Parts: sequence; C-alpha cells; structure tokens
Amino acid sequence: GPWWVVDGQNNMSIVDFTYNRPRPNDNDAPLKISDHLEVPFYASDIVHAGGNYMTDGLGIAASSDLVFVENDISDSLVLELMLNYYGIQTYHVIDDPNNTYIDHIDCWGKYLSPTKVLIREVPDSHPQYDIIEETANYFLNTYNNWGEPWELYRIWTPNNQPYTNSLILNQKILVPITGSSDDDEALMTYQNAMPGYEVIGFSGSWESTDALHCRVKGIPDLQMLQIFHNPINDSTGPN
Repeated sequence: GPWWVVDGQNNMSIVDFTYNRPRPNDNDAPLKISDHLEVPFYASDIVHAGGNYMTDGLGIAASSDLVFVENDISDSLVLELMLNYYGIQTYHVIDDPNNTYIDHIDCWGKYLSPTKVLIREVPDSHPQYDIIEETANYFLNTYNNWGEPWELYRIWTPNNQPYTNSLILNQKILVPITGSSDDDEALMTYQNAMPGYEVIGFSGSWESTDALHCRVKGIPDLQMLQIFHNPINDSTGPN
C-alpha cells in the first residue's frame, strides 16, 4: 500500500512499495491516489506485503523479517532504501512470533503513538506463548524517538483474535471484534492506552491473519497540521 511521506517543506508525497500479491488493482492504488490528490509519486522498488509495516512517524519502524525474505536485494540495501525513501533511521526487523503463513506484523503488534506499542498476549498454554513473550520483551527494551523506553501495552488474544489489526484515524480507533467474550476487554485495553480517542468495534469476516488494518488505508488531509508532544515523565514537582 502507499505510505505517506512529508518532506522538510511539508510537501506530501506518495512513496510506493511493490505489492507482490495476485491483486494488481491493490498494487495500482497508490499511483491512482497520487493522481487523485495531485501529489508526487515515487516508487521505492521495495517488495512489501500489506500490513507488515508499522511506524511511529518519526523515523522508527518495525516489520517481520518477511521484508528481507521477499526482496532479492541484500538486507543492508533494504535498510538503505528504507532510510532514503521513508526516513526510517531505526528499523526493527524481527522473526514473526505467530508462526503463521502470512508473517505480517499487524497480526500481533502495533505502534499506538510515538511512545506506546501494543503486543498481543496469550495464555501460557498457547503454543506461541514463549516467543510472543520474547517479542514483547524485545519491544519493551527498545527506545522511542526521545531515547526513552517504549510504553508496552498487551491485548488478550487467547483464541488468536485479530485485535491488533486495527486502524487509528481521526481521533478514532477502529478495532475488529469477533463476537467473543474477549471483545469488551480488548476495546477497554485500547481505551486505557489511548485516552481521548473514540474506540469503535467493527464486526466483519475477520480472520486471525486478515482483519481491519489489512484491508483499509487512511488518506491524508493535505492541509493537516500534526504535532507530536512528548509529555514530561518526571513526577517531581517544581521547587
């Protein structure tokens, strides 16, 4: 899908990944959107599969190592192209802990903001429990754009519910729900992590490997002004 890039002059561009699935209309969407919005189009020539990408918008991103597997170029060149085209200075490329065919990061994790990251949680009887916990600890020990540890949030997915496969858009969080007894807790997890956002559950023909974030993409408001604010964490009062 298209990834929106803003340069130093606040000019919006579309920088396109190659989508190597048998859905040519999906792969053509970025070019058509750039024509519709009348913004520049650039092709990075990196093969990237759908939802296997999350970013804080400030130069940090993460994917499963599918991005290395599916590109015929060296891993170091992938990192170089991600820096040159997308401004990604820190790229976490890690094994997929779900052990499914799709290897997309949105099936188990999500950057919620420039300081918060969400990783799925499963019972210790789940076959992937150990590696999912290792992955959560990995992100807990990474640092955000301000050199501080990420705030780690967990969301309960005992039956592989696709709760991480959500979309943040216009002060709303659109969350896939499945009709299970865990839906309410999942929505509350988002609400607790993202106060001030409206959390909305959407039922649909969701799969654990294919849900809401996999199927939709926000289009930017070209007049948007976005401000990132990092609150002071020190609770010591003024002298």
